Amino acid sequence: MLRTARVLLIVVFISSVSYAQKGTHTPYSILGVGELKMNDYAAFLSMGGVSMANTDSTKVNPANPASYVYFGRLRPILQVGMNGRFSRFETTTSTTKQRHFGLNQFQLGIPIKKRWGAALGLKPYSFTGYKISNYTVEDGDSTELYTSEGSGGINKFYLGVAYQPLNFSYIKKKVRKQKDSLGIHLDTFKLSRHHQLSIGANVNYMFGTSERSRTYQFAQYISEYNARVNNGLRISDVMYEFGLNYQLKWGVSNSDGKSLKGNSVSIGASYSPGIRLRAFQDLFAYSYQNFGTMFNGSENIQDTIEYVRDNQGSIYIPTSYKGGIEFRLGPISSSRSSQLRLGIDARYQQWSQYTEDFGSTFDNQLKDRLQLGFGLEWTPVTNKSELFNAPLFSKMQYRMGFTYTMTELQFETSPGNYTGLTSYGMSFGVGIPVTIIRNSNTNINFGANLGNLGTTENGLIQEKYVGLFFGLSITPGNGDLWFIKRKYD
Repeated sequence: MLRTARVLLIVVFISSVSYAQKGTHTPYSILGVGELKMNDYAAFLSMGGVSMANTDSTKVNPANPASYVYFGRLRPILQVGMNGRFSRFETTTSTTKQRHFGLNQFQLGIPIKKRWGAALGLKPYSFTGYKISNYTVEDGDSTELYTSEGSGGINKFYLGVAYQPLNFSYIKKKVRKQKDSLGIHLDTFKLSRHHQLSIGANVNYMFGTSERSRTYQFAQYISEYNARVNNGLRISDVMYEFGLNYQLKWGVSNSDGKSLKGNSVSIGASYSPGIRLRAFQDLFAYSYQNFGTMFNGSENIQDTIEYVRDNQGSIYIPTSYKGGIEFRLGPISSSRSSQLRLGIDARYQQWSQYTEDFGSTFDNQLKDRLQLGFGLEWTPVTNKSELFNAPLFSKMQYRMGFTYTMTELQFETSPGNYTGLTSYGMSFGVGIPVTIIRNSNTNINFGANLGNLGTTENGLIQEKYVGLFFGLSITPGNGDLWFIKRKYD
């Protein structure tokens, strides 16, 4: 337990440092609170982001807090994740490439006691990261430059708890007649049904700063005054999320209790009410002269146009609805212990209601967001009695998924006509159990996705990207279990 606590402190420190890095390089993070980051752990992203009905006891799933009750008894989970993306941005006339990679989350799942679970963690809610430049060219020379740049983002520290009020099963015996060479043979089968219902809630502390600046400058004329506006948005407040999960497991076994087959279905949903978060605005607008060649040189501030510090206001984060279903097929029999998971998710958030209130007029350019995902996971061997002697490739989890999103982004391409942006992609990955720790559920997860966002039509920008994910979920072995009451003779 002490070793685990030391690892947790190290991860917290590294995570806090990594959050200072840019988590995105997309120009579309210029709108709203930036580019949204959903449940971006490697195991879930590899399945198209599907996670609402997932109750895997070896992973922390904050997308649905009701999943916390399924953590293994006495086996807390320390989970860290790293994400990266290699992007190619295209317009009808030009192309550019960007990349970023870094540690961006840590989470801790704690099994409190029977039917209770809890989790806490730090992960991104959104990132802002872009730089857009537009030159004015006269007689073959650049004479003016307009630059829009942004960085930062909003982070989420969450603390959640879950409870399972319903957990019962019933067994029904059934006699089936079978004919054999000696005549009629009677065989007894047992049909079982197991119902589980869990509820949970997250308290999310939202904090962070998005910095945005706009600059207009001349190329070589020292006598000309350039202008810059720096705008900072700081958020510090609490929002809530509620989750629900229902599972039905059914199986067939023979008279001696030996399982013949078993399947289950899981349904998950979560709801986050719209809430107005306390925010602060910093504004600094000034004129300056540029001493140097072209647009690079030292700045000499001439006059302050406007200066505002700690202007308190609010932003409204809209209501969010999420739901999903997962089918688990297998193991089919004691001799065929493979398992297949099939999941479907839908997530809807009313970003058309997003507002910023700082005493001035705010024009919301966003629309409602709808995200759909489909994923599957196949594990060749799942029976514990077979895992020890099975080859590594039979123990691994193989994942793939697809996602389609009608994003909250839209742009007015002509007076009164708006073009909404869509995103789609496919993903794949593997989960590798760490077998050197006996009876531990520690696992390593790798994943990647191929995606497309936007279009080059109507003067817009299209992003084609390759995403890479890495995740590590650490659980203790038999010699380091938590919450055990030691007894001495």
